[in-house]
Amino acid sequence: MKIKLSLIFFILAVKLFSQTVTTGSLKAGDKAPPFVLQVQQNSIQSFAMPYLNRILLIHFWSSTVSKSKAYNKYLNRLAGRYKNALYRNADGFEIIAIAVQSDRRAWDETVRNDSLSNFINGIANRGYNDEICKKFGVGSVPHDILIDETGTIIAINPRIRDIEDMLDERKNFQPIKKDVIGTLAMSSDPADLLKFGKLFLFDAYGDSVSKTTTNNNGAFTFSDIKLNQDFILKVDNGTDIVTSDPLALYTSKGEKILEGKTMEGGFVFYIPSNTSFKLTENSEEHTLGGGIGQVNVIKDLIFKNNGAELTPKDEKELNSIFLILSKNKSLSVEITTHTDTKFDDKTAMDLTTKQCATIKNYFVKKGITTSRLKLISKGRSQPRKACKTPADCTEDDHKQNRRVEFLVYKS
Repeated sequence: MKIKLSLIFFILAVKLFSQTVTTGSLKAGDKAPPFVLQVQQNSIQSFAMPYLNRILLIHFWSSTVSKSKAYNKYLNRLAGRYKNALYRNADGFEIIAIAVQSDRRAWDETVRNDSLSNFINGIANRGYNDEICKKFGVGSVPHDILIDETGTIIAINPRIRDIEDMLDERKNFQPIKKDVIGTLAMSSDPADLLKFGKLFLFDAYGDSVSKTTTNNNGAFTFSDIKLNQDFILKVDNGTDIVTSDPLALYTSKGEKILEGKTMEGGFVFYIPSNTSFKLTENSEEHTLGGGIGQVNVIKDLIFKNNGAELTPKDEKELNSIFLILSKNKSLSVEITTHTDTKFDDKTAMDLTTKQCATIKNYFVKKGITTSRLKLISKGRSQPRKACKTPADCTEDDHKQNRRVEFLVYKS
């Protein structure tokens, strides 16, 4: 009797497990199920969740569905940028790309021809009837599931920009945000200004980032933009811009950056990441030579003794940057200190100068040479939150203004 009951319970347990992982009703907050996948070279690989303490994106696509095939190039680019980034709790980021199709030859050719080398490439050759499609509720492609390092689903079908934001939030280093500023002219003559033109800023994946309008001097500002990425700047031709020359993009200092290309309904500029930094207010202070590093971070250091000492928490924050510098001798760091508008100009500058010296002393004591450290004190001159008087801003606003920006770059 006991044997019979045990057998019944075993069958019920297997049935319950099968229902749990094959219902296709997965949602954010659920634990991702394990799965077995046929990968390249005709091998079979099992994937337990969590997967090697890595953040994981499972991307379902097909070489016969043009939209999902085109999406691959953006995800492949994303994987290249974030695969080996430094995360607080995860050991990296991985994309498993699963082709939902029976034609293996077309799959192999697409993987090879499109250079999808940043993926783990697999195939569900029974289509939507494949067990892995049933487990993850895939009924069309593209279909994407983002899973954190604990094996928990955190998003289903997020935009690539949203994936970037979620990965950035989990990194040791948060990307610097600055105002992107510049001037547009209707020709190679910088005096031939484009006045009151409608501008739209997109990221490299085609997602809208911001919009603005040029003023009477052809100048524009996109506020609080995450840098270290490629941008697409589009100029709307609703104002009937007529020109025989290509539009030109200039820095606020008058340096010509790019010429635009004509497109239906307007003009477009493709701005690479190593150019976007030129379109910031203090671009002349950057000595990057086109070599943008992967680490751009803002840290809220506390300090003590009026900026002359670091707290243990501050040292822990700085240690993550030290580890990068110590492992790669070709990297340098630019350190920019800011404070809030509660101080007068002189007091604010004295404070941020002292903070720079304190951070420098920390790195030098740990063996980083002064030639790899560039110090910039900004005082209260560049608040992230503008305050006409200290009373106009909340304490959270003042806290955002009290910050230290680190830009790690190749020397």
